[in-house]
Amino acid sequence: MGILDKIFGKKKETPIIDFDQVGLNLSESGKESIRKFISRTDKERMGDVMLLGDKGDQNSFYLIYYSSLFDSDINVRFAAIKRILNFQDNPNFGKLLDKLGEPSVGESLEPYYSMMLFRLGKISEAELNNKLNNGQ
Repeated sequence: MGILDKIFGKKKETPIIDFDQVGLNLSESGKESIRKFISRTDKERMGDVMLLGDKGDQNSFYLIYYSSLFDSDINVRFAAIKRILNFQDNPNFGKLLDKLGEPSVGESLEPYYSMMLFRLGKISEAELNNKLNNGQ
């Protein structure tokens, strides 16, 4: 890292996103919103997810969707999955649950994934306690 990079900070490159992998039919403005979102710091993205997720505004669903499945920071993913239930009325909610149910996706977000499934009535309290107590 050069001295000017240290002084002025190195410009963060915007990551390339495979929107086909994301699985949502996004408009160009929606894609641009995700690009801007991921160019923010981990702390800023976490704040965005918490604020937008708590509001439950359906226009923010795609950011919660993206964050819970693909964000580079596990804590941002945790923040998103904790707020997914605020978006149950979204037409793509089932698609998000299906993606989280794929092998090793939801499991990587434990214990929040199991807590979400319990609140949705997808697993019993006994199953939740078993996952929480045994880490499985």
